[in-house]
Amino acid sequence: MQSLLKHKSRDGGSLRSKLVLLCFVVSGGAFFLSACQQASSASTDVTYPDVQWATATPEELQLDQAVLGEIDSIMNAAHANGILVVEGKAVREWTYDRPADEKIEVQSITKSMVSLLLGIALDDGKIASIDDKVVAYYPAFEVGPHTEDITFKHLVTTSSGIEAKKYGSRYLNPGNMPPGIDARYHNDHFDQLARALTYIYKQPLVDVLRDRVLSRIGGTVEWRPDDEVLLEDGTKVPVSAGYAFSKWTAPDLARIGWLFLNDGRWRDEQIVSAEYARACRTPLDIPVMTRRNGEAVADSGSTYGYGWRGSFVNDARDVMWYMSGNGGQMCVVIPQKHIVFVKINGYGERHRPFRGIGLFKNSLLNLIPEE
Repeated sequence: MQSLLKHKSRDGGSLRSKLVLLCFVVSGGAFFLSACQQASSASTDVTYPDVQWATATPEELQLDQAVLGEIDSIMNAAHANGILVVEGKAVREWTYDRPADEKIEVQSITKSMVSLLLGIALDDGKIASIDDKVVAYYPAFEVGPHTEDITFKHLVTTSSGIEAKKYGSRYLNPGNMPPGIDARYHNDHFDQLARALTYIYKQPLVDVLRDRVLSRIGGTVEWRPDDEVLLEDGTKVPVSAGYAFSKWTAPDLARIGWLFLNDGRWRDEQIVSAEYARACRTPLDIPVMTRRNGEAVADSGSTYGYGWRGSFVNDARDVMWYMSGNGGQMCVVIPQKHIVFVKINGYGERHRPFRGIGLFKNSLLNLIPEE
């Protein structure tokens, strides 16, 4: 299964519940259930934020107060900023690190933004297929002996096999292996993807993100350039760093999470295709590798999608999906519980013990009591 299927209905007779039940009965099985939920979501009333998120109390949404208290205690100890959105309404906002309107650098969550822009480039027809070769669109693409074989999908799934150069010692380095064998996460996949997309769009990706996404869903971003690409006419265009260095507030980052929770839809507009939004949160069909005792081994606790991380939550291999950044940055999306949770913070010593998704996994799953 791609995501968590348990969800408590709080209205007893909602259109969503009826549509899901109908889909389940017609299909005769649970395999079709998730697809029906996704298909029905556009037909139901969804709450979206305006200038600010609407708010609700835990009592109104029937949340477990003790569990919410556990989350608050961790956020306090972590000196983190964050927001909890349930049913499209903000239940809690935390400002333990800095004022709510001050942006925080979210590190590798930036990779998920590059993935989003790849999806939009595919929707726009600027790239015909995610399986197309990168060099066919970006002639200056050069990453080693397998350059000609690397596709956009290889880059966005960290399976390109290219050498890790940017902070490479921190990662499991593929060392220029053939693409598509397994996924080995490091910065250069998304550094190269950002360069290619900048060449294709002929403008900085921060401008594309503002124009194609934030102008429609709200929110602001700062995203520093890391280099530049040379266009055919000799113009040099700044490259927004593909692997880090974007800055967000927690409420604005939650807008991106809410966009993905609703399969790329924002009110009456499909910002990125539902197919691509779901693919971001679909486990790869190749091994996802990690480094253990200096050796490359398959990661038994997590998986990867299109620029998104997934953490297995039980023996059934259900997955909790989230945008992830070094230092404990996360934007967790749980569609079947209508939850988006954001935690972002600085990188000082006081933040270090409170980094992993495991700190919040059980609490987020238990926030809405089961019937």
